[in-house]
Amino acid sequence: MNRLARLSLIAALMSGFLVFLLASHLERRASSPEVLIPVEGYDPRDILLGHYANIRTPLTRLDAYALAGDDGFAEGDRIWVTLETGADGTARPVALHTAHPGTGLVAQGRVRQVYEASRPLTRETDPETGEPRTVREEPEELWIHASFNIERYYASRERAIALQNRLRLRDVTGDIGVNLILAIPADGALLIKGFEVDGERRLDTVW
Repeated sequence: MNRLARLSLIAALMSGFLVFLLASHLERRASSPEVLIPVEGYDPRDILLGHYANIRTPLTRLDAYALAGDDGFAEGDRIWVTLETGADGTARPVALHTAHPGTGLVAQGRVRQVYEASRPLTRETDPETGEPRTVREEPEELWIHASFNIERYYASRERAIALQNRLRLRDVTGDIGVNLILAIPADGALLIKGFEVDGERRLDTVW
């Protein structure tokens, strides 16, 4: 086999592999359960990394003490989050796990940071003794910052800027009115399908 033929074979194999990856991605995206995750805001982006929007959702920052399940996480750990859909049609975290729980809608991510936070202390009078005492109004918090491969939404320059500008807008209640449309495969590796903006679905096209 001459050099040109070898190069042609390598190119064909690489093209076939890319087509296989794309077909597998499309199959997982189409056949997996779908949920809506509310977009809570965006963070500044690094313009050197291309055109994208940094998206924040309820999965970005998790209070382990307020959620059911496990709380023994460290930086770099895998984390699985059980989601439940509420009356408004959007899904939110309800439990954290150190391993896949085996049932339910579960998102798989990676722990980036873990830290404890305490509510401010207040002074009040003990109703039994009449003596002043220091109390904490609410329980301590254990915050977990995690990533789920949905935090950066890459798009054309115009679309990325338009999305970022839209995420600046809020209604009188502080709600943005934008939901992320996600597919959740069995392994929990989330896939972005598009956005729901003010009730209108805007699915990404692959071709």
